[in-house]
Amino acid sequence: MARLSSSKSSWSTPFVVFFMLFLLIVSLSASGALQHIDADSSDVRSETETTDQQPTVDPVKAESINDLFRNFSNDFGRLRAAYDLIGDADEAKLIEMFDQVIHRKYAPKEESSKSELISLISTRLAGMNLDKTVSLYELQPAEVAKHMLYSVIHAWAIKDFDEAVKFAREQDESIRSVALRGIVDASPRVSSSTLMQLGEELGDVAYVERALANRQLEMDLADPDQAWSNLIDDPTISLSENFYRVKLVANALIEKHGATEINDLLRSIASPTLNFELRKSILSNVALSDPETAFSIALETPNDVFGSMLTAVINTWATTDPPSALARVRALEPSIVRERLQHKIVASWVQIDSEQFTESLDDIPVELHDTARLSLVGQLSKNSIDDALEVLLDIQDVKTQEEAAITIVDVWMDSNPEEAFEWALSSAESDPYRDQLVNSFLTILSKKDADKAFDLALSQPITEERGVGLEFVVLNAIAHTKTELAFSLLNRVRPGNTLLAAFETVSTGLIYDSRTDEALVLGKQLSKEDQESFYNSIAFDIVTQEPPKRVVELIATLPVREARTTMAEHALRFHSFSDKPLYSEDEIEKLMQHVTSDYAQRFRLMQYR
Repeated sequence: MARLSSSKSSWSTPFVVFFMLFLLIVSLSASGALQHIDADSSDVRSETETTDQQPTVDPVKAESINDLFRNFSNDFGRLRAAYDLIGDADEAKLIEMFDQVIHRKYAPKEESSKSELISLISTRLAGMNLDKTVSLYELQPAEVAKHMLYSVIHAWAIKDFDEAVKFAREQDESIRSVALRGIVDASPRVSSSTLMQLGEELGDVAYVERALANRQLEMDLADPDQAWSNLIDDPTISLSENFYRVKLVANALIEKHGATEINDLLRSIASPTLNFELRKSILSNVALSDPETAFSIALETPNDVFGSMLTAVINTWATTDPPSALARVRALEPSIVRERLQHKIVASWVQIDSEQFTESLDDIPVELHDTARLSLVGQLSKNSIDDALEVLLDIQDVKTQEEAAITIVDVWMDSNPEEAFEWALSSAESDPYRDQLVNSFLTILSKKDADKAFDLALSQPITEERGVGLEFVVLNAIAHTKTELAFSLLNRVRPGNTLLAAFETVSTGLIYDSRTDEALVLGKQLSKEDQESFYNSIAFDIVTQEPPKRVVELIATLPVREARTTMAEHALRFHSFSDKPLYSEDEIEKLMQHVTSDYAQRFRLMQYR
């Protein structure tokens, strides 16, 4: 690697990027960290108690790189100890640890820790002695150096932007984007134009754009009043890519001045689309602190026939105080919007309070009890199918019970598909919707495990009511997504109506998969009687999926005259209603040879209008 020959004095700086990031992680995850540390402590104690020759090791500390791997059994505990170890080390100790990290042999599961340690030590050392860190960087093979580059270039850019840029330009093209990120993150006062030019040169314009956007947001949120004035004077304010910035500044203004500013703020937005989306965002945010005000403003929104604003408020309010949200919605005039919002609130209520559902049910209107039970079934199914089935019996509305039953078997099939299938087939409560339940079960299972679904389908007799075997449901579910598998299963389909239906649905999948020739050959395996139905059923799909010239060629290959007629009439119908001609005059004449005389007369009349 090229060495930049410039003199740089030794200097120190705080443990910049990684240490601050770690402190943030620790502050947000304190309880989790303590659990990990306890686990590590337990591991260390059990090890030292059984080996007399080993000294007792402080489970929260490490004195060397080897201690990190000897004393800590999980990545988080090891990383936290590494921050302590590296953060307390002087320059000499850091160089010693760097050498230990480079030459240590790692187990496969420890490899990720190697790169983390290289980055951490480089960050700390670069703040103390940039010259030495650069020297170490230049001595390393590429696979090690790449983990040092960000730290080196970040510290260098803080000290000397121009020299850091020169050094970045000398790096291999494959890692220049890493150097760019270090420079950009260390240069908050460098002009946007300079950074954008550097982004183009070093190959990561998108990163520079994100960094500049974040810089702009920091400035905006520091003075949201001025930022809003700038935004509404900007002709690009209504562009979708600017919405995130507009939304954050608007919410900052509301937080600063209160919800009374909402209407004045929105009146300054001329774009109807931006105004609508911004109102939803603001009301959803205000609903966290003042849901009543947010709800009232939502009600005042003109022309909100679909209740978009009310939904934005309720989506938040229902997760924080469902009883109050429900009482407010219940006071509205009966409508589809009110019905939908009530269902949303009840579903959230059950999720929040599923263990005390019985007590909560007394506070929910009777007409919403089935909705609540449906939501509860969804919750209980994850942990106890028996409990979910018990609640299912209490649901009064047949359609709601059907929906709940489908929810149960959908979860049940993951743990015991045979048992779930048997229940769907035989349970007394599912009698009114048994066919729908079985179809849903097989359709969903087919997408997860088509072979298992097919075996279960074949285990059941063909009933007179259905007329076809359940294997058709499986093939119909996968004909377009797993066409080859569906095709391979055809030889196991039972004869009769089931086989015909299976051939028709799989052939449609073949046609949509650009395998029309195979579909046409497949039909020839059927009896003469069934071929008429088969070729008629696929005629429309051929016309819609094949180009016009190919359609004309294929018609002649159909062995059934009625199917040729059907296909030709479909083709001519599409031609008549198309904005531009699909078929040439010669091709139309060829198609006309296959249609009935009545259709030919009607077609010609339409052409001359």
